[in-house]
Amino acid sequence: MSKLDTIWKAHAARAGVLQDRPDFRFDPVFYGAAMPAEQRARLSPREHFETSGKSQGRPANGFRAMGARSAAADRALADLVTDADLKAAIATNDPEALELAYELISLGDPVDAGISDFSNVAYLRVHHDLMRARVHPLQHYLKYGHAEGRSTLAALRKKRQAGARPYRPDLPTCLIAIHEMSRTGAPIVGRDLAREAAEDHNVIVLSLRGGELLDQFVEHACEVVITANPLQDMQIFNDPIFQRIDFAITNSVETWPMLPWLVARGIPFATYIHEYCEYYSSFPAIYHAPLFADLLVFSSETVRDGWLGRLTDIDLDVERDSVVLPQRGFAVGGVDLATRSIARARLSEIVGRDLTDARVICGAGHLQWRKGTDIFAMTSQICRHRDPDTVFVWIGDGLDPQDMLFGVWMTAHLKRIGAGEKGSNLFTLPAGPAYGDVLAAADAMFLSSRLDPLPNVVFDALDRGCRIVQFDGATGFCDPVYRASDQFVTVEYANPQAAADAILALPPKDTIERKAAPAPQPTLTRIRDLLYARLTSQRYFVHGASDFDIPVLYTTDDSDAELRAREREKMMRYGRRRLWRDLAEVQDALDRSTSWMHEGMRLALYASAQPRGVPGFAMHIHAFYSDQLAADLDGFCAYGLARRIVVTTDTDRKRAEIEAIFAAAGREVEMRVVPNRGRDILPFLDLFREGAAGEDDIWCHLHQKKSLGVTVEGDIWRSFLQRILLGDRDELSNALAQVAQSKVGLVAPFDPYCLSWNASRPLLQRLASRLPAPPASTPLLFPVGNMFWVRRPVVEAMNAFFGDAYPWPNEPVGSDGSEYHLIERLWPAMAAQAGLESAFIHKPDERRR
Repeated sequence: MSKLDTIWKAHAARAGVLQDRPDFRFDPVFYGAAMPAEQRARLSPREHFETSGKSQGRPANGFRAMGARSAAADRALADLVTDADLKAAIATNDPEALELAYELISLGDPVDAGISDFSNVAYLRVHHDLMRARVHPLQHYLKYGHAEGRSTLAALRKKRQAGARPYRPDLPTCLIAIHEMSRTGAPIVGRDLAREAAEDHNVIVLSLRGGELLDQFVEHACEVVITANPLQDMQIFNDPIFQRIDFAITNSVETWPMLPWLVARGIPFATYIHEYCEYYSSFPAIYHAPLFADLLVFSSETVRDGWLGRLTDIDLDVERDSVVLPQRGFAVGGVDLATRSIARARLSEIVGRDLTDARVICGAGHLQWRKGTDIFAMTSQICRHRDPDTVFVWIGDGLDPQDMLFGVWMTAHLKRIGAGEKGSNLFTLPAGPAYGDVLAAADAMFLSSRLDPLPNVVFDALDRGCRIVQFDGATGFCDPVYRASDQFVTVEYANPQAAADAILALPPKDTIERKAAPAPQPTLTRIRDLLYARLTSQRYFVHGASDFDIPVLYTTDDSDAELRAREREKMMRYGRRRLWRDLAEVQDALDRSTSWMHEGMRLALYASAQPRGVPGFAMHIHAFYSDQLAADLDGFCAYGLARRIVVTTDTDRKRAEIEAIFAAAGREVEMRVVPNRGRDILPFLDLFREGAAGEDDIWCHLHQKKSLGVTVEGDIWRSFLQRILLGDRDELSNALAQVAQSKVGLVAPFDPYCLSWNASRPLLQRLASRLPAPPASTPLLFPVGNMFWVRRPVVEAMNAFFGDAYPWPNEPVGSDGSEYHLIERLWPAMAAQAGLESAFIHKPDERRR
């Protein structure tokens, strides 16, 4: 038996094909697939090949079917091989070595990734266009992919680094997920969690980005993986440590790209949230962890309180599914007189000013708006005039004099107030070895942050006995446990004068050496135990069956059907709501609601209606873009039945284009050029406010929004809305018949996604006094996408709610949280206020995504 046959035998046995295919040179499955059916009934593939196929020149396997190959393809194949014996065979120029390599890799998982830098499954998953085209992965790579620069396992494997700790099968395995390895707050907490876990766990560290702390993570881990696409990349790692992960801690909501992989693998996890929700605007960053984490761990009550509205949006049970656990226990240490004197002497030399008898106030962290470095500087200015011996020292990096968002302005500020100059009372130092001396020398730390959950530097300052001056509502140290201590002084939010008064009133720091008491248990152990307690207490389990097979984490592709079911199971298990399960669940929510806002809400099934004998109605279209207007006029018969069509746009040029489109379609149109303000909805409301709506009672409001039309999913959603509201070229939707009923004021498509107030909640709370009663905790249903049929009294109620003098925000506005997004959610409430019903039409066969 040749060396090549020995290699084949070992790996073919592993793949379970050796008995049927003892020779790599002949593939009975490949060859048999090309045999006519009548020949397969009489002869085995091998018999056919030996009797006629060989003489006819038929290829015996996939490698030979490739025919003549380029030298570049052969080099690409050779470069893929990682198996030492096979590489050696290729190096001898054995003419069959490349054939063996090709056939081994073609066996697929687990052989391909075991002997090469190629995985057939991973190649298709990385390159979705190839999966849809159903190509042979290896053949495509050798013919085209290599030349096109498509990635293989070689690139993916570079994202993995062996840790310093050996894998021990007798230990449980913990995954610590972090968003980056920078020397900042959350990554430092992640490093500490990894260090604690390494005492009695195998540790995998998964990060979206690298950074300065990489070596420290490697020190405590068995494996470190850095990837921005865990769902795609983590599937290729099949070592035992990756196959048995007992639990995970995702440290920061910024780890949300890791959640699809964790949910797909069924790995239980807790998310440790250090951030205020105000930091984020994207849906995944805000909602994915609350939707899918088995337990939410907040670093402080103040931080959790800031998330309550968002948690209410998804019906998360805060008492059951969240806990508060600071990353470090609250304890006060101290330094003795000798230590402080030495620290002050060294710091005096660094800053060029004698600090022996000064009141030293420190600040620490990246120089940025969030940290309030500008407020720190202003406070130093106030104190300089009242007590020149109060000296402020900030230690930290991040000041880029060319950064137009902050650095340019902060650099100018520091220069113009003489920071760092002789006689100054304000100095900035780079992060580094002086940190310990700064804290030891300081009497107090001024936590000037605008929003800062529970910064580690405060715990470090407490260890050295520093008092802390902070702003009310700005940090997690506003929790009662800290405020009750004399070690903290809390003043009015962002008020430098109040901070200066508090700082100047502070006594000098005691020079008594005290050791801060350690936490009773490591944070990792406490989170793990809380997570296991939550898991074992769960008594409600569901299957992921639903009338609405639409994704949150995954795609609409058929290959993701099982994953979509898993994500639904995870949400429904804990009663968290992002998708409606079915219409019965919607109806139950409506029936159980006691809010006035939900009075008159009902569901209706879509039905086609003949385009005759219809009530009079008008249509409004806001056409900031007009790309699809001609197709709409041709595709929906409703346009030909409208008594009038009013189109608003923002320039005379667009007006001319739209008039030409209508003329070409043989339709009449009333044009109004309006300011680019208020998205699509303010131009509609202004029709009624300014009298342009005339006497028409029933209106259909539509818009042409680029944000809906520039992607495939956007096109599908836009079609979803229009088909339910308008019907098609030949028939109407029954939406018009619904709104024509005297008791109905609003008709909109039913959306299977369950959306709440989201970022509009703070604005709703500010305007709540204008409502006849307190608002509901969730709107339940509303015209998602802001297209609907409506009657005049409902529009007039909306105008009355805001009033004629309301200061509408100008464009551009954000993707959520503006008055225009609140209006979208308030339409059913306005209908209820007008004593009218709101009907939401469900069309089961219309694709939402």
